[in-house]
Amino acid sequence: MIEDESEQWISEFHPTVEKDVLEVLRSRVQYAILDQLNYMVSNHIATPDEVKKIVLNEITEITNESIELDTDEN
Repeated sequence: MIEDESEQWISEFHPTVEKDVLEVLRSRVQYAILDQLNYMVSNHIATPDEVKKIVLNEITEITNESIELDTDEN
């Protein structure tokens, strides 16, 4: 069930031209946010404006958390 539903709602991102790492990461985040917005609005979880606020709050929480850097050097 989850696999069928995720195929419907989760966009896959495949860069078609050479892109730098930062551009690929930004694109993946953008796709994830748009997928969440579309899913929540389409499933009537809240109004579009409420959904935007919910997702923005989630993004704010994530970006305000401490960032753990992988400093292991091999």
